[in-house]
Amino acid sequence: MRRNAHYQEAATTALSGQVNVDLSAISDNIQALKKRTSAPHFMAVVKGNAYGHGLVEVARTAVDAGADWLGTAQLSEAIELRKAGITIPILSWLYLASQTSATILEALENDIDVSLGSVNQLEVLAGIAKRLGRPAVVHLELDSGLSRGGARKEDWAELVGQAREAELDGTLRVRGLWTHLAWADVPAHPGNASAVAEFEDAVGQARQAGLTPELRHVSSSANILDRPEFHFDMVRAGLAIYGLAPADHLNPADFGLRPALSVTAPLVMVKKVPAGTGVSYEHQAITYEPRYLGLIPLGYADGIPKGISGRSVVNIAGRSVPVIGKVCMDQFMVDLGPDASGIAVGDTAVLFGDPASGAASADDWGAAIGSHGDEIINRIAPRLPRAYANTAYECPDYQEPATAGQDNDA
Repeated sequence: MRRNAHYQEAATTALSGQVNVDLSAISDNIQALKKRTSAPHFMAVVKGNAYGHGLVEVARTAVDAGADWLGTAQLSEAIELRKAGITIPILSWLYLASQTSATILEALENDIDVSLGSVNQLEVLAGIAKRLGRPAVVHLELDSGLSRGGARKEDWAELVGQAREAELDGTLRVRGLWTHLAWADVPAHPGNASAVAEFEDAVGQARQAGLTPELRHVSSSANILDRPEFHFDMVRAGLAIYGLAPADHLNPADFGLRPALSVTAPLVMVKKVPAGTGVSYEHQAITYEPRYLGLIPLGYADGIPKGISGRSVVNIAGRSVPVIGKVCMDQFMVDLGPDASGIAVGDTAVLFGDPASGAASADDWGAAIGSHGDEIINRIAPRLPRAYANTAYECPDYQEPATAGQDNDA
């Protein structure tokens, strides 16, 4: 009997691995974060398929947990949420400004707020809104030092002036003003305070131009936890609602947060090899004594980074075993040690998940490749199915259907 084999799967599907999402963790994380802010509004950021957790499922969970705003990078994500029946306000901030854009038109038809950071974007949105016959609802973005989206301070006066003219024309309604901090993941950096001061000046200029924005928002996850003076009217929670560290010095567990995502796969082979055995391509790992090796049927085509070889561990039957040899396209090996007793083919391997369970975390895997946990969870391939439950380590029965043939590795 395979451990934790509780998820149901279609009879015709043979799973090689699975992304398990604990929606109760997301709900609990949001409620914990809401307790740390006095801002009247809370945005759950669900961009990038909700950081790989599942866009619609996470959005619904966030709404139930008390989020009154959602944030997406792309307009198509926001439109998908509307089609799923989600009605709370949504802000989206990344798009190609074109007068012929059917996506922008559909977004405005679906009452999606859109970010503006240039006069060109303003003219496009105002033109589409005029054809639609109702104003586009926008949030003006200030570039306070990140040098990506948003208007620089020297261009801000022109933007807010034209935004006010568009309001008077009935083609625009400015609901919010916002910025994203270049040092958001280093909350104590002095650049944050200077950026917020620049933002406050920009708010003053907007008001002098006649704008009356309802919302000012600056803070992302790290600032929610560490800089309450930056919370203004709304906070934007991304990584933290998924239980990952938004900054190197912030341990999610210290704030009552826990990871919501784990990746599991079956152990499909165990073999004993003698000392001196080369493992995987180019034999970058060679055993120095007789060892047992285990085979995991996931690889870089599934989003497993090559850089974890020799730098990270997998949990099998309560044991942390290291990744050994080069990660292949669809599989990688683990070193089970000189004694593999208690481990058998079909056991569930937890690649990463909640460290409270003994597993490595996505942050651990990120550190192993010189990055962060957000890169790890966002690179997991769509071909891995997502399963939703209240327990992170309920895993599918990995038994092949009786009618399935045996595939040979190419």
